[in-house]
Amino acid sequence: MPVKVLLKFCLDGEVKAKELTPKVVHGLFFSLFSNREIGEKFHSSSVKPFSLFFPLYFRSPERVVKSFSLEVNVLNNALYPLFAGELLGRIREGVEFKVGKVKLYLKDFRGLEVATYEKFLEEKGERDYVLDFLTPTAFKKGNYDYPLPDPYLLVKNLIGRWNVWSPFKFSQEELKSLCHSLVLSGCWIKTKKVEISPEAKFTGFSGRVYFYCSDVEFREKVAALLKFAEFAGVGRKTTMGFGKVKCLR
Repeated sequence: MPVKVLLKFCLDGEVKAKELTPKVVHGLFFSLFSNREIGEKFHSSSVKPFSLFFPLYFRSPERVVKSFSLEVNVLNNALYPLFAGELLGRIREGVEFKVGKVKLYLKDFRGLEVATYEKFLEEKGERDYVLDFLTPTAFKKGNYDYPLPDPYLLVKNLIGRWNVWSPFKFSQEELKSLCHSLVLSGCWIKTKKVEISPEAKFTGFSGRVYFYCSDVEFREKVAALLKFAEFAGVGRKTTMGFGKVKCLR
C-alpha cells in the first residue's frame, strides 16, 4: 500500500533553497528516525522502500525560505505506521535539526494519497501515455548514467521496484514483453547537471515524454507501472529527489 505524505518544516532563520541539496534532504529524512532499527528498515534494503520529492531545490535555488515542504512516498505498507509514529514523536518532542547554522523543526505532516497495488492493476490501459519528468532523471546503463528517456530502461527499472514491494509479481517473460511493447513517440526534454553535494554532481533529463504502447495485451500493465512510478520515482537516486514523474491522461 504505497502512501504519499507531505512533511512541513519551519526554520528559525532564512536559507536559500540551494543550501537544501539532495544530500542534505536525504540526511534530513534519516534524521527523523529516533529509533535506529526503524531507520535501518528504510536504509538497509538494496531497493529502497521510499522516494523523496523536493522540487524547490531544482526550480528556485536562489529563493530564500523560512519554511518548506518535503514529499515522502513510502512503498511498503508495513513501514508506514512505523514512519508515522516516528513523525508524531518528533513533532511532540519538538526535536530540532540543522541546515548549516539554521535550526529547523518538523511542524506537521499529512497524507496526500494512498494507493494499493491491486488498484494500480485496475488502471485503464491506453495506447498513448504522457509522462512529465519533474526532476532530473537518469538510468543506469552498464557502468554509466544514461540521461535519456529509454523505454526499455524505464520499464525494467520500474518492474525491479514493483517486484520487490508488490505482492503481484511480473514474470521474466512479462518483463521482456513489456520492455519491448513501450515505444518512445516524442519528447520535449533538456538535460542538466545538478549538484548533489559539493563533492558530487548528477546529470539527468527533465521535461515531457510521450510513449506509445504497441501491444494491446500489455496496456493495462503499462498503465499500472506508470501509476506506480508516481510513488516510486524512476531511475537513479530517487531517495534524493531525482526521477520524480507525473503520468498524464
